[in-house]
Amino acid sequence: MKKNISREEAKKSLVYDPYFEKGHYGSKIFQTIIAFLGWCGVISPFLWIIFPFVFPNRANHNHIVVYLEEKTTLHFLFIFLSLSFVFLVILYTILTLWNNYRFKHFLQKEKQYDAERVKVRRKLINQAYNERFGSKDFRHNVCFYSVKEEQNLETDFVKILYQKGENDD
Repeated sequence: MKKNISREEAKKSLVYDPYFEKGHYGSKIFQTIIAFLGWCGVISPFLWIIFPFVFPNRANHNHIVVYLEEKTTLHFLFIFLSLSFVFLVILYTILTLWNNYRFKHFLQKEKQYDAERVKVRRKLINQAYNERFGSKDFRHNVCFYSVKEEQNLETDFVKILYQKGENDD
C-alpha cells in the first residue's frame, strides 16, 4: 500500500532549496551575484588571452604583449576542442540512435510473456499460499504471524508447483 505523506514530510526527506520558492529575495539576489562572479572568474582568463588577438592596437596601447607560445597554445586548444566536439556529437548521435532502436525493437513489444500462462501460475501460487498460510485477507491484515516448521517452503517449491500445474492441464 502506498503511503501518503505531507508536503512538510517530503521536504525533510528530499532536497530543499528556498531559491526556487516564492519570496526569499535577499537570498536569491546574493546567490545570483555569487554565481555571476563565479562565471566571470571562469571566463576572464580566456578573454585576457584572446583580447590581444581581437584588438591588437588596443593591446599595444595597454602594453599587453602577445607571445608566440600563446598563439600556439590557442591554436592547439581550438583544434583539440573542435575535434572533441565533433567526436562527442558523433558519439552521442550513435548512442541515441542505438537507444531508440533498442527501445523500438526490444523494449516496446506488446507482450514479453504468455499472459495465459502467467494467469494460471498466479492462480496456482495463490491456492498454495492459501492452503499453507491462510486466506489472503488474513495474511494481509494480521499483525504478527509465526510460520510453523512444516509450513516452510522447500527450495524448489514454486518450480515443482508450476510443473505439476502445467502437467495437470
